[in-house]
Amino acid sequence: AMTLLGLGWVNCGADYSRYLPSGSRPRSVALWTMLGGALPPMVLLVFGVLLAGGDPSLAEAAGGDPVAALAGALPTWFLLAYLLTAIGGFLAGAIMDIYSSGLSMLALGVPIRRHYAVLIDGLLMVLGGYYLLFVSTSFLATFQAFLAIIGVVMAAWAAVFLVDMWRLRKGGRSYGGPADGADRERLLRPGAPALHWPGLVSLVVASVVGLGLITSADENIAAIVGFLMSRELESGTFGAANIGVVVALVVAGALYYLLTAFARRGDRGPG
Repeated sequence: AMTLLGLGWVNCGADYSRYLPSGSRPRSVALWTMLGGALPPMVLLVFGVLLAGGDPSLAEAAGGDPVAALAGALPTWFLLAYLLTAIGGFLAGAIMDIYSSGLSMLALGVPIRRHYAVLIDGLLMVLGGYYLLFVSTSFLATFQAFLAIIGVVMAAWAAVFLVDMWRLRKGGRSYGGPADGADRERLLRPGAPALHWPGLVSLVVASVVGLGLITSADENIAAIVGFLMSRELESGTFGAANIGVVVALVVAGALYYLLTAFARRGDRGPG
């Protein structure tokens, strides 16, 4: 779950560095962002393991509804602190997600204003909350399924991004630069298409393959994932491993590299 949670934030790197001075060292930005994102979940994970090990009944109750289980075990005054912390964390995450969503829609060429993007995100959040409260029978199962699905798509996206940056654009140094004809590679050049078909095809194909190789304990979500596995694989260790995340990463990277290689060869023509 922690791996999938980390992949869910992999596309937010620009948000962490957007308002930093231009002279900031990339290694420092990456290091402190990684520590800030990794240390709190690690502390919570260890704390959860200790709680579960010390009270098996609490661990069993938390498997179905962790919030209610902790509410019953903690003193009443702690619930207020928990509520304020949860609200602050959700607001911080929502603000960043909404901002990134607006940029993504603009990058795709969707003619939509930023406040409409906020409304769309808000509607999706409301629908997700409604599903958790009134449809889902297990918070943990739905949450894990959400992380797995996001992990598959983000793994595919990250692979396309990394291959594009390190293999095709010299580690990012040729974005819009004058050397080696890199003006043709400028992402925001006038008249540039909103979609890069090799990247889109790689993302979609890898995501479909990855979703077919993950499982979910949520019966509603289980109907749309795991379609590439047999019943035996789904119920075994292979299905529980959610190997689709890794497969999506590999498939997207390899497919994007091959498609762009063929596309560039076609652009150069014979000879």
